[in-house]
Amino acid sequence: MLSRGILASALAGLALSAMGGRALAAEKPATAEAAAPDAGAADAGPAAETESSSVEPEASGSAGLFEQSQSSASASAGTGTDAFKLSGYVRGDMYLGKVTGVSQGDIKAGYGEAALVARTKKELYGDGFAELRLRYGMQGEPQQQATVDIREAYVNTYLGPVDLRLGKQIVVWGRADLLNPTNNLTPFNLRARSPIEDDRRVGNVGARAFLRLAPVRLEGVWMPMYVATELPPVDLPLYVSYTDPNYPKPELDKALLAGRVHLELPGFEMSASYLHGYAPLPGLTLSSVTVDPNNPSILIARTAYKQQVVGFDFSTAIGDILAIRGEAAYRRPYDYKNLINAPKPDLQYALGGDHTFGSVSVIVQYLGRYAFDWAKETGPLMTLNTDSIKADPTQFLINAATDAVNAQLAKTNQILFSQTAKVQHLATLRIEWLMAHDTLSLSALGMVNFTTKEWLAAPKLGYRLSDTLTVTVGAEILTGPRDTLFGMVDQKMSAGYAELRSTF
Repeated sequence: MLSRGILASALAGLALSAMGGRALAAEKPATAEAAAPDAGAADAGPAAETESSSVEPEASGSAGLFEQSQSSASASAGTGTDAFKLSGYVRGDMYLGKVTGVSQGDIKAGYGEAALVARTKKELYGDGFAELRLRYGMQGEPQQQATVDIREAYVNTYLGPVDLRLGKQIVVWGRADLLNPTNNLTPFNLRARSPIEDDRRVGNVGARAFLRLAPVRLEGVWMPMYVATELPPVDLPLYVSYTDPNYPKPELDKALLAGRVHLELPGFEMSASYLHGYAPLPGLTLSSVTVDPNNPSILIARTAYKQQVVGFDFSTAIGDILAIRGEAAYRRPYDYKNLINAPKPDLQYALGGDHTFGSVSVIVQYLGRYAFDWAKETGPLMTLNTDSIKADPTQFLINAATDAVNAQLAKTNQILFSQTAKVQHLATLRIEWLMAHDTLSLSALGMVNFTTKEWLAAPKLGYRLSDTLTVTVGAEILTGPRDTLFGMVDQKMSAGYAELRSTF
């Protein structure tokens, strides 16, 4: 029995070693946190991404300082009455890549989607907004399925200097492009495939309020329900599977609270922020280990952790020469020394500039991360204690397997949280060239992590065939060394795509 038990333990160890190179793809795709895709600039950078939202901005005026909706629905006139307005789109998308580890083509995603956007008339004391998306096809899953997504549904009310929004909404903080250290409110659906980066953001039910005391503006956010970032599926190693996640219940003492102070001056804007609550991206913990040689199993769970984040951002311009924006955040998880599923405290920072050369817009940024109390996680190490084996062989195997699993999970979580080095240096570049009277758009996004040797490239070509019909082709390519995030998911996530979209 002992020899069979050791065999089962060895198999479990092999499975967890494989996790280091495969299971992480289920927890963090190429374009998340340290490379996070779509942490867009809803709060104002001078060169905010032109595609991030095509819904018309809310009317300006003394009431309603909320940023425009994060929806990517139609920018066309739409239809409606004096009481409300309807708009939307229909699109078809196809993503093609390769089978992991095999020289063979693969359909990564293919779907048809219809969206309907409704906006009520803006009255003196408020208005409402909702977006419904219906989709059928493959979208992060190998089988076709139908999904119904109420992406946002909220009501605004304007009471003198106070603006209040209540309902399901997308809240985005930060001024940097692509990566936003202060944006710790919005989860992502990283299973989603779309030419529009913003489509990966996920709404949550809560309240957001502004108090306008020009030139100062106070902001508060309350999210009582936890929504986790959705991560791409992957085939787990033998004997390893996921069990129910450990997420906070919708209780008042577990709600996320955050606040910002904005200073808005001519030619210069800045804000300071504080957040307290559970992070949208959970880590991995061990749920149970079974060393039965006839049925060995390892159950792991996604487990949320609570954190504090202090942030700062600014934007300004040097005449018409250069727009500058910067952002920084210090993140400190609670009880991180005793939690395998929490990252180390870290400081993330970004500084960038953008300029428009005629019809060409360029955004370039430097980003960095410094991890405190950092040590490299090396994975499982097997040690034998003959006295423990003789005293209780079964318990020894359970303890050995548990230690090996936890060591591997610590290594996997370190990759998941982009903390594989104490100090990291990154750079991003985004270029867009508008041609043919703005009917043809050629753009490219690139990111390189000089420390970990990971990189991302996303070229895209869009052509407007008419006022309502657009065709887009492009690719999302990423790569990196084996023990890095991009290296683990490159063949899983890299793909070329084509989209046809009709708006109304």
